[in-house]
This record gives sequence, structure tokens and C-alpha cells, in this order.
Amino acid sequence: GEGIEEKGVDSKTSKVLVEVDEKYFRPSEVVVLLGNPAKAEKELGWKRQISFQKLVSDMVKYDLENDDFGGQE
Repeated sequence: GEGIEEKGVDSKTSKVLVEVDEKYFRPSEVVVLLGNPAKAEKELGWKRQISFQKLVSDMVKYDLENDDFGGQE
């Protein structure tokens, strides 16, 4: 399929491995989603403790080692 009907299928077993689930859609999807920590830094005195690269690495590692969708069902 395409779009919302698209599925990832194992070519050897024909087992569906991944498919789109509308329950994870945002109410209003955006093309680009950006964050800026400047307000937290200014108003809270917050400073990041790890780099963006480390954050992404940790998130990917967690996803590869767990199948609980970040603790959310």
C-alpha cells in the first residue's frame, strides 16, 4: 500500500513487520518540528547536559533494545 495503508512486509515469510497506526498521529501534522531551548535557559537557568548527537544515540539504542515504544502503549 501507500501512505496510511503502507506496510513493511518480510519478503521471505510475508509477515507484516510494521504498519501505520493512526492513533500516533498528531491532531495537526506539521512539515517541520523544531525545538529551541533558549526560553528554558533564560527563564529557568537550565543548561543541557548532553549533546544532541548523544540524545539521538541514546534514543535509538533504547528503541533497539526495547519493544515498549518508550514506555507508552
